[in-house]
Amino acid sequence: MMADDPLKILLVEQSNDEANRTISILRSADYRVDAELLCSPEQLQKNLSMRNWDLIIAPLEFEPLPAQMIFQQMRRAERDIPVILISSQYDPAKLIEGLRLGAQDVVVEDQDQHLLKVVARALAGVYQRRQNREWERKLALAEKRTESLMDTSRFPIAVVQEGTYVYANEACASIFSFDEPDEMLCLPVIDNIAGSDREKLKAYMVPLQAKQDIMPFEAVIKILNTNGVESSAFLEINQIQYSGEPSLQFTINKDKLFAANTDQTEESSATSYSAIQPQLVYETISRAIGKSVQSGQDSVLLNIQMDRFSALKDDLGIAKAEKIAHSLVTYIGSMFTHNFDCGRLSENCFIVVLGETSEAEALEIAEGIAAQTSQEVFDVDKETFSLTTSIGGTLLNENVPSVERALERSQQVIDELRAGKTKGNAAKFFAPDIHSDEVSQNEAVIITAKKLLHDKMFSIRYQPIVPLISGSSGKEYYEAILGVSKEVPSDDIPEDFINNLFKSEIAGEVDRWVISKALSSLATKLATNPETQLFINISAQSFADEAFLPWLTSALEKSNLPPNAVIFQFREIDAVRYLNQAATISDEMKKVSGQIAIANFGIAINPLKTLDRVAVDFVKIDRLIVEELQEGGEGKVKFQALMAGMTGTGVDVIVPFVEKASILPILWQQGVQYIQGHYVQQPSFEMDYDFSENS
Repeated sequence: MMADDPLKILLVEQSNDEANRTISILRSADYRVDAELLCSPEQLQKNLSMRNWDLIIAPLEFEPLPAQMIFQQMRRAERDIPVILISSQYDPAKLIEGLRLGAQDVVVEDQDQHLLKVVARALAGVYQRRQNREWERKLALAEKRTESLMDTSRFPIAVVQEGTYVYANEACASIFSFDEPDEMLCLPVIDNIAGSDREKLKAYMVPLQAKQDIMPFEAVIKILNTNGVESSAFLEINQIQYSGEPSLQFTINKDKLFAANTDQTEESSATSYSAIQPQLVYETISRAIGKSVQSGQDSVLLNIQMDRFSALKDDLGIAKAEKIAHSLVTYIGSMFTHNFDCGRLSENCFIVVLGETSEAEALEIAEGIAAQTSQEVFDVDKETFSLTTSIGGTLLNENVPSVERALERSQQVIDELRAGKTKGNAAKFFAPDIHSDEVSQNEAVIITAKKLLHDKMFSIRYQPIVPLISGSSGKEYYEAILGVSKEVPSDDIPEDFINNLFKSEIAGEVDRWVISKALSSLATKLATNPETQLFINISAQSFADEAFLPWLTSALEKSNLPPNAVIFQFREIDAVRYLNQAATISDEMKKVSGQIAIANFGIAINPLKTLDRVAVDFVKIDRLIVEELQEGGEGKVKFQALMAGMTGTGVDVIVPFVEKASILPILWQQGVQYIQGHYVQQPSFEMDYDFSENS
C-alpha cells in the first residue's frame, strides 16, 4: 500500500457503532479508510472475490462469523490478507489461539495505541510480500527475455550446473561441432576443455551453494570439439540464477580473444585498467556489497579523482588531458602491493575496491596515495605536470542499499574536501548522518564513537565513593565515568548513547581510551594523595578480546602505578556471560595485588554463585534494586536477603544512585560499606572531593 492509497479494510462487527469507532481510530492516525462491514460468511466470500483487501479486523469470538471460518475462506480464495483479532479481555490462551489460527496479533479492545501499532506492522508486512511477488514476476519475465537474447547471441553461451550443460545456444553447439544445442544437455563440460587447462576450471565443476559467491573468471584456454580438434578461446565465467538454481554462465568471447592475442606495448599493458568501463566498476562494487551480505566480510571503496581536471581539459584539450589521466591511473595502480579490484568509471573517476581492509587501513592507504601523488612529477608529451587528488572512501557492506548510493557517498566526501581549505589534495571517509533513516541505532552509536575518538571529544568525570560506616580502610575512592564533551551539540549524539555504546563492537576501543586517560589522571592525583584508588569500567567486548589482557598488563606496567591503585569493574551480566574471562582477569589482578569490582550486582538468578567463581573485592548494587528499596515493601525484603547472603564473603558493598538522605538508615542497618550518588557529589572533571567530611 502506497502512502496516498486508501486502506481497503474488511470489518467484522456486531454493530455499525463499533465499526465506526474502529474507522475513527484509523482516520485519526491519518489512514484514508475504505471499509466494508461484514456480518456473515456469505458476505465475506463475496467480498474476497471482488478485490484485494489490505486488512481484516474481526472479533476473536463472533458467533455469526467465527475467526476460524475467516481463515478457512481466505485460504480457499488464496488471498494474502493480514487479520487482526480483537479480544474483550486479555487472556494468554486466547492470544495463543489467535496466533495459531494465523492472526497478526490479538488486541484487547479499547487498546487503541496497540491496535495502531499492529495495523502499521501488518500493512508493512503485506506490502513487502506484494512487492516481493511483483519482483518475482519481473524476474521471471527478465529471465525469459535473457534466454531469448542468449538464443540469438553471436557468442557461444552455455549454462552449467554441477559441471554439466543445462543450456546451450546454437553458437555454442556449432563451436563444439554439435548439430543441435539439445545434444549438449547433461554432458560434462570438462570433455570440451583441453587437458592442459582442465585444472584451471576444476573449481567451477562442483555444485554451487545458494549463498556461495563465485568470483568471475576470464582467461584464454584451449577447447575441444566432438572430433577432438583443439582451438583457442577466450572464456568468461559468471555466476547467475537459472531456473531458480545457482548456475554458471560460460561465454566464449571472440572479440576478447582477438584482443588477447594482439601484441601489446609495455605502456598499454600497464594502463589496461585505465580504460573507461562503467559496467565493470558497477559489477565490482555490486559483488563487494553482495559478499558482505552473504559472508559479513566488508570491503572498502575508494573514489580517486584528479583535482582541477576540468580546467586542465579546457587548457590542454581532451586528448592531452586523457593522457595525463592515464598516467595518473597507472601511477596509482603501481602503489598497490596486494590484489585489488579497480576500474575507471568516467574520465576523472578511478574506483578502487579493497577487500579484507578496515576503514582505518583504507584511510591510511588513501592518505598515502594523496600525499605521494602531490609530490610526484608526471611527464606527458615532453611536458611535466604536478597533480593532486581528492579521495573519498566509504564502506561497502549490507547497509549500503545500492551501487549508486555507495558512489554518491564517496562523491559527497570529495565535494566536501574540495570545499575545504585545501581545495582537495586529501582523503576522507564518508560519515553517515546518524539521524538518517539509512542508519540503524547500532550504526549511529559506532559512527558517533569513532568521530568522538578521532576528534578527542570524549570526556571523563570522576564521582567519589565514600564510606558509610566507621573503621573503613582510609582509602579515597573514585569512579571514572565516561561522558561527551560539552562542545559536542546534543543533536550529534544518539539517544541513550553511553549505555548503547557499551553494547556495541566499538566498546573495546573506547575501553582502552578510558583506561589510558584514567591512568594518566590517577598518576597526577597520586602525587598529592597516595591513598586514592580509582574504579575503571570494562565492557564485555574487552572480555571477548584475547588481546585485551596483554594490553592491560602492558598499560599498567607503563603507568608505573601501584597495582592496588586501580579497581577494574565489570557488569554482573558480563561476568556471568564471560565467566572464564572474568575469572582470568580477576586472577591476574590478584597476582599483582590488584582489585576487582562487579557492578549492576544482584539481578542475576543467583548472584552469589558468581562470587564463588570470580574473586572480587567490591560489588555495586544494581540501580533497580536501589529504586525498589526506596519504595519499601517487597523491595526492602529483597535487599535484606541479598545483604544477608553477602555476610561472611569479605566483599565490600557499594550502593550507587543515593539521591536522598532518607535511604541512609536502612543501608547502615544492613551493613553497607560505601555509598555513591548525587547525595554525595555529582561527577566532576577533577578528583576533588573532601573525604575529611566523612571522617
